[in-house]
This record gives sequence, structure tokens and C-alpha cells, in this order.
Amino acid sequence: MKLQLISAAVCLLSFTACNNSRSPKELSSQEVLELAGKAPGMNAGKGTFTVNTPAGWTKIDTVMSRIEYVFMMAPMGEDSSFQANVNIVTQELKKGFTLDNVMASTQKEMETFFTDYKKFGQGERTVTDVKAKWMKCEYMHRESGTLLNGEVTIFVKNNIAYAVTLTTLAKDLQKYEPALEEILNSFTAK
Repeated sequence: MKLQLISAAVCLLSFTACNNSRSPKELSSQEVLELAGKAPGMNAGKGTFTVNTPAGWTKIDTVMSRIEYVFMMAPMGEDSSFQANVNIVTQELKKGFTLDNVMASTQKEMETFFTDYKKFGQGERTVTDVKAKWMKCEYMHRESGTLLNGEVTIFVKNNIAYAVTLTTLAKDLQKYEPALEEILNSFTAK
């Protein structure tokens, strides 16, 4: 599951000013998860939202390295050991941070951490009646060498940042975007 959760952890790192003496390129996926799990305000959105799970998908609430995830997995494909997924993580915003800051920091962290990172889309939308920003990217998971696509949607409500991340194998993003739309359209936050 770590391969599937690392995109969310990189988003979380962008929410904080992690003081770490090592470059993100030197950190393993596990170390990124550990750093994100220690971040101030982590999991601040626990119990503050509801979301529907697409038909045929499996939803689990899980904790890894102190980070609480809502994790939704697509049905397993016959030709792959990777399961497309959407995960949701939350964190209280640091004083002075805005949605624009969070998205810019997220992109910078992803560029720094992931090998062969390429952003290929970005925009704005509305989720749970607030402005959200999204970006689409492709990157190589360092430890496994798997080429992945991601679509990260971030929005802030009542000073809590919600990161909703779709992760698929490269070239499969479009196939799973309808499920992401269903999730985002069903999202309600207090």
C-alpha cells in the first residue's frame, strides 16, 4: 500500500515547513511518510467530511505512519498488480498559508521527490462549495520504478486542507477520472 499512498504524503509535506537536513531526493518513501506523519495539524479533518465510494470500489480507513487516510481502491485489473486508487488526507493549514501556497508547494515537493516528474495539466474547480485547485502529473516511483499518473485536488474549508489524490498506472488516468469526479461531487465537509 505504500506505493499507493506516497503521493498523498508528498502533498502533506508541502503543507508544512519540514526542517530536514537531507534533500527530498535522498529520502525513501517510508521516510517521507514518517516526516509527514509528524507534521503539526496532521489529521485535523478527521470526522469533518463524508464522501461516497464509487460502485465496485473498496473503501478503507487506515493509519500509516500516523497519517489517517480514507483510501478507495478500484477493482483489481486482470493485467496488473497495481490498483488504481483515491486517497484523502487532511491537515490544518499553517498560519498565513492559502490554497495557492499549498498547491504551489505541492507541485514543488512532487518535482523534487519524484523521478521523471512531469505536470501535464492544472486548473480550478469547486468542491464542497469552495474553490479547489487541481493538477495532473506523471512520475516514476523511485523504489519500484513504476510509471504513475496522479491527479491531486486540494481545497481548504475552515482552515483544514483536504488533499484528494487519484493515482493510476501511467496512461490510465482518463479511465479513472469519472470515479474521481463521483468522489469529488459527493464530498461534503463541515
